[in-house]
Amino acid sequence: MHNEVRSVDGGSSLVQAQYIGTVNQQLPGPERVVPHETPRALRRLVGRNEQIEACLADQRVPLVVFDGLTGVGRRALARYVAEQVKDRYPGGAYYTDYATHTVDGESVISAALRSLLRRDGVRDEVMPAEPGLASLWRSRSSGAAAVLLLENVTESEQFLQLMPGGRDWLVLVAGRVESRLEVREVGGETIPVEPLDDEQAAELFRELSGLDADPDDPVVAEILGYCGGLPLAIRNAATLVVVGRCPSLPELAARLRRSRAELMRSDRGPNKGNPVFEATYQEATEPAQRAYRLLGAYPAIDFTPPVFGLLIGLDEATSRDILAELVLLKVLQEEHGRYSMHPLVHDHAASLSGLDDEETHEALAWVVRGFRNAAYYADAAMIGVERYRVADAPEIADPFSGDRRANGLAWFEENRRALHELLPVAEKIGLVDEIWQIAESLAAYYFDRKRQADSLSSLRHGIKAAEEAGNRAAEARLRSLASRPLTDLEQFEQAGDFVRRSIELADQDGHLVLRASVREFAGRYHDLTDQRELAQQRYRESIELNEAAGEARGEALSRMFLGQSLGDAEGLRELETAHRAFGELGDSRSAARALLITGQVRVRTGLPGGVDALTAAAEAFQTSGATFYEAQAREALHGALVEENPAEARSHLDRAIQLYRELGSPRAEKLASENDGGLDGAES
Repeated sequence: MHNEVRSVDGGSSLVQAQYIGTVNQQLPGPERVVPHETPRALRRLVGRNEQIEACLADQRVPLVVFDGLTGVGRRALARYVAEQVKDRYPGGAYYTDYATHTVDGESVISAALRSLLRRDGVRDEVMPAEPGLASLWRSRSSGAAAVLLLENVTESEQFLQLMPGGRDWLVLVAGRVESRLEVREVGGETIPVEPLDDEQAAELFRELSGLDADPDDPVVAEILGYCGGLPLAIRNAATLVVVGRCPSLPELAARLRRSRAELMRSDRGPNKGNPVFEATYQEATEPAQRAYRLLGAYPAIDFTPPVFGLLIGLDEATSRDILAELVLLKVLQEEHGRYSMHPLVHDHAASLSGLDDEETHEALAWVVRGFRNAAYYADAAMIGVERYRVADAPEIADPFSGDRRANGLAWFEENRRALHELLPVAEKIGLVDEIWQIAESLAAYYFDRKRQADSLSSLRHGIKAAEEAGNRAAEARLRSLASRPLTDLEQFEQAGDFVRRSIELADQDGHLVLRASVREFAGRYHDLTDQRELAQQRYRESIELNEAAGEARGEALSRMFLGQSLGDAEGLRELETAHRAFGELGDSRSAARALLITGQVRVRTGLPGGVDALTAAAEAFQTSGATFYEAQAREALHGALVEENPAEARSHLDRAIQLYRELGSPRAEKLASENDGGLDGAES
């Protein structure tokens, strides 16, 4: 149907049509206002100058991702940079917090894009469907250069989908990325944000709390140690001071000693008061959550992949995948093949671990037994399989080859702390045999390293466990071993009780080699407490018992210590016999010890050959890495040469001081103070 009516309203035409289709009319939007949405930044950041300068110096990078552990200050750093650069960008500054974009039925990325487009003037009536949101955002952002700040990012797509169309924009991201490769592919840069060092942490705590916090003060060092360099933890600790809950440093330290949970609670927003690591935990897959909980039950904060595999009880490939996921979530850090967990992350994991459940106990038992097995073979690699032990060899292949002594020593150096931390765990879950077996193996390491307090600590655990297990041989062995650090620590009365009880228990057990071994240790105790006749009696008893048992190495050891105790011509004959026996047994380390004692006796008695014997011993110890005994030999050489060759004597003294310092021995400072500082007055 078509009608025309002319001259309507002064000549205009009216046209009537039956159907003309759909008509869309774009409603005029509000006038665009240049956005300045980024939240207020802190006036100054402590310890972040390097990262800030890197961002401000290069204006051509379109994307900067601040990556690191929750609570390390990623958001504060991103906001600070946004504040510093915003005047360079005429298009303004946009802000999106992914923590606020959880929308039912819609991805957080789509929710973020819709929010940005609304703020850029796009009405909901004309908002495209989800697939078109990113392209519309790129079109709308192709104009004047602006800054886009994104916070609480948990995956790469959350910033890649929001990359603007304009070439001169700057996108700042505070969060986590799965792969730095994806950042580089769009011309971006990832800036790792690490925890503050001790000086920086102290500076921040001073600024926030108003207290004079000296990092060298033990109380301040304790507080900052609990915070682990995380600005959020430092802020929360300072808040306890400012609000009057802990008005003094000792009160704050005491509160944190009881619990560190409040250090990593969110300090703002809808989740205020909740643990900040909880959201990260919830993002993990179920296998990774289980592994996280088990790591909370494991006492050490660092570990190797084999230990992790024992703990979670899965195959190597699956374990590797879970480790990779935990690294991506930033709850683990990897360096040189070892993994570590920040102490405050470990605290959170421990709060979830269910320490008393059967699965956790079983997982920890696997780890304890794995360490027990490795420690046995590390001991055997260091000292030799022929040394008497109460513990039987584990039914697994010996993992040490090549330079066995060096590799065994290195294993103990790497795992000593974990062994100590596992002992109370093993006690809690009732693994008494594993405890005394670990303690016996650790003693081999402490023969060389002479860390008396640590040695005594592990042996006390072992003695208690052997007693609970009713194992007289193990208890006798460990009590005799413990007499050495007790004597070195001048706890003579208890050391005497230990050697007497060790002989009683060994005689009850009846094993000839055990009876000989505890008498050798008793002799050394008596020597060190100036009971020479009794010492020599014990050595001779040990020699007789070893001979009866056919134990050549034990006999040689007792002859060596008897020779040292006698310190005369008869003693030198015993030392010569011991040295020859060690050579026949292929025990070069013990042969060098016999040479060391021979040299000391010859120097002390004025007999020739003392310096030659000491020199040969020192060189042998240096070659084998027997640090403590080399230090003894160098110290003896200094005493022997100080009159006739002061320069050479001084070189031996300096070497001895250096070695004692490496061992953490107080002998280093005593030698240095007695000899004008040592090391030419170098650091003490």
